[in-house]
Amino acid sequence: MKKSLVALSSVLAFSLLGAFPILADQTNQFPDLKNHWAKETVTTAVNHKYVDGYSDGTFRPENYVTGAEFIKMVVTASGLKVEGMTEGSQWFVPYVKAAVEKGLVREESVTNEFLQNPLTRLEMAKVSVRATDPLLQQKHVSINDQGAMYTASSKGLIQGMFGGELAPDGSTTRAQSVTIIERILTLNEGGKLPVDKTAVGQAELQLKRTNIFSMIPAFGGKINTGKEWTPDKLAYASADGKYKGEIDQVIAIDMEDPNDPHRHLLGDIDTLHWFDRTERSGKLMPLVKDYPKSYVILVQSHTVFNNDPESYPGRYGLGMTFSGFESPNMEAFKAGELNSLATLFRDKFGDTAAFILPKEGTVATRGVDIAVSLPAKPPVSIATKVIVSTQRALE
Repeated sequence: MKKSLVALSSVLAFSLLGAFPILADQTNQFPDLKNHWAKETVTTAVNHKYVDGYSDGTFRPENYVTGAEFIKMVVTASGLKVEGMTEGSQWFVPYVKAAVEKGLVREESVTNEFLQNPLTRLEMAKVSVRATDPLLQQKHVSINDQGAMYTASSKGLIQGMFGGELAPDGSTTRAQSVTIIERILTLNEGGKLPVDKTAVGQAELQLKRTNIFSMIPAFGGKINTGKEWTPDKLAYASADGKYKGEIDQVIAIDMEDPNDPHRHLLGDIDTLHWFDRTERSGKLMPLVKDYPKSYVILVQSHTVFNNDPESYPGRYGLGMTFSGFESPNMEAFKAGELNSLATLFRDKFGDTAAFILPKEGTVATRGVDIAVSLPAKPPVSIATKVIVSTQRALE
């Protein structure tokens, strides 16, 4: 059974000796950090005096930290006021109380499981974003799991694992924990952190069902009021009530990055083509693989119900369009130069729900509109609804 802060003095049979490292000689060089990626960060953390090594002279960077240990480090590093120990209470109680009072952690989340078990990356993300945002420290302001990972990665607090993987359920090591705390201190002192663009894209995809806004600069313009991207706009039904479709995900894939985590979704890239949508003869068939300096936008959708397949014969469910991109040289575009948004296909036009957008030479002078459309055919009206409208992205 989970217990909250009110019962902290009676939970977890921790002793100070077993739960947290003993202070070691400050001149100790921690031989187990000799070739470790976090050596410099650990040295800085030790100098900040919120963590140290073990009595045998090691730091044990790959040991996992519990929620209780992480809270103590964050509270100490942040210089929060900590009350003295109460007789009979566990070592972590004053630190957890300080963290709860500051709003770094919610009282209801301080359970046996949180305190005793290895801290997950998601739990670490929630503490770190609250530690760097006074608004989120207020009791009435909440943040969900996806929002925590997106905010943490957007701020540079959390970097991705291989391929930008966020691994929210992964355990946190001592090396990772001090790295995050040093980033917290950097932001709170007015500094800036490098951001893992791929990790942000992964987090955005989990939160918004798209990563185009963090991955593609052309979508970075100011969004017009009332035309913000929200997942609830991704479902669309026909006026006659016979058809409903939904966009599942809209994924930007960086074709210049061979390690892009979504590249495999395109299948055999060697057989993908693009051509000018104004000339649908199919004569222009440049290969996507020959244009690495580009993004592919893959639209995944499904049909919720279709009671009139004759009128709504769409193979891929709900459609999506992106308007506002203009070619600076249409004749060059028609001749096979990728200088604007183009539709992809594998064998014939319409067999792939994807687009290609070059990284350079694209003009969107009025901003970009994103719309969803029904797969209707005459005499049924092809209904389209603009769900996002942006102003021109800043250069």
